[in-house]
Amino acid sequence: MGSYRTNEDDAARISTSVYITNFSETLLAKELFQACKQYGHVVDSFIPNKKSKNGKRFGFVRFINVFSEERLVNNLCTVWIDRYKLHANIARFQRPAGKKEGDGGKKSSVVTAPKEHTKTSGKSGEGNSYMGVLKGDKRMETEVKNSGPSIVLGDECVMSKKISNALFGRVKEFASLANLKVALGNEGFMEIVIKYMGELWVMLEFKTEESKLKFKDNIGAMSWFSQIIKASTDFEIEGRIAWVEVEGIPFRLWSGNTFARISDK
Repeated sequence: MGSYRTNEDDAARISTSVYITNFSETLLAKELFQACKQYGHVVDSFIPNKKSKNGKRFGFVRFINVFSEERLVNNLCTVWIDRYKLHANIARFQRPAGKKEGDGGKKSSVVTAPKEHTKTSGKSGEGNSYMGVLKGDKRMETEVKNSGPSIVLGDECVMSKKISNALFGRVKEFASLANLKVALGNEGFMEIVIKYMGELWVMLEFKTEESKLKFKDNIGAMSWFSQIIKASTDFEIEGRIAWVEVEGIPFRLWSGNTFARISDK
């Protein structure tokens, strides 16, 4: 007896399917297709009508002639669609052939579902299948690996700007960053240019060497900083400040203890 494969089966055999999430509620499959094709030969895109277990939309983009799956995923994680930055991961499970779901965009009968670590109750069937993913099976715990962006920066990216009339300053309090421009203006430094560097550091750019020296001699201006150093292209920030958006907490639980427990996670 011989074997039978459709054209879709042949395409699936030589293609790589990538699980995509973190995009807007109104995004169409054809728009996802266009956004991803800059990093490879896209042959299909698919966005199910149903949402993931955490209530977010997700989709699949299928590529052919992929030489490095890791590089492809890393590149896709740099793609922005409007104000959303895509999250990508290599898919693992396959959608059963002939299943028709979608948003009116491009459809495929062989699309693979996201790579996941699953925990089941011992029953075989759809618990670890694509259908289980779409139905939000409660026996399944999804842990999609976060793939950070990867990009190679060459010599052409090295900054050529002169910073001889600049200083790096570390403010004493995070809250003072928002009012720093006004505070230094009140001390007479109206033309100073302030650029946030990360963590509690800012770069202070002066028009002349004279104004920079006056700034260092001004007790009021210097009182806002715990440290002032000469600007250098070799400067590296040891830490960083990250914002975490938390949704769904009722107002009565907006206490310091609530957010402390969330941040501990």
